[in-house]
Amino acid sequence: MSSRIHTLFDTPAKARMSAEDYIASPQSEHKSDLIEGVFVMASPASRVHEVLLTFLASVLGNFVSSARVGEVTGPNAAYRLNEENVYQPDLSFVAANRLHLAGEVYFDGAPDLAVEIISPSSRQYDSVEKLVNYGRFGVQEYWLVDPVERNVTLYGNVGGQLVAIPPAEGVLRSRVLPGFWLRAEWIFPPEGQDRPGELEIARAQGLI
Repeated sequence: MSSRIHTLFDTPAKARMSAEDYIASPQSEHKSDLIEGVFVMASPASRVHEVLLTFLASVLGNFVSSARVGEVTGPNAAYRLNEENVYQPDLSFVAANRLHLAGEVYFDGAPDLAVEIISPSSRQYDSVEKLVNYGRFGVQEYWLVDPVERNVTLYGNVGGQLVAIPPAEGVLRSRVLPGFWLRAEWIFPPEGQDRPGELEIARAQGLI
């Protein structure tokens, strides 16, 4: 008699794929993850998802480039957390002193900062399995962006667990990147208002 799998943590050992097999698979060249030994292919992204990703990649990349503190990578950069978890976050940052861990195909370890933009098919993974494993395997900061609820939750690592850090007066401040901040309303503007441009944000952050 089979038992129902409530989360991917309950995946039987015999049904799990190894990190090596996942990385060797041609399918891993596409946006996907290995979560608790289960190959999870990403669904095609919505336009809202891609607009948010482009915006966040630009403002985060501008700050990191200006500060010269590491590298920002996009949705096809793979991070091998352990033998059963290889993630391709939507956006990630690795500090300069850890870039030696980057190989040709994957980074051997967790990013310092990971950003996931929730889609209908990824909500469970992003908010449960990935939230737990990002904390366990060393992600210091996790940004969970929810286009449906129109909010961003920032998590910080406390003893191997990611704990939500409420924004102060509507401002999201990074602990991994001191000096980097964003107003929540810049990510999800009130109805009838436009999102500010990247140059406008760079000026507000004192980059130019």
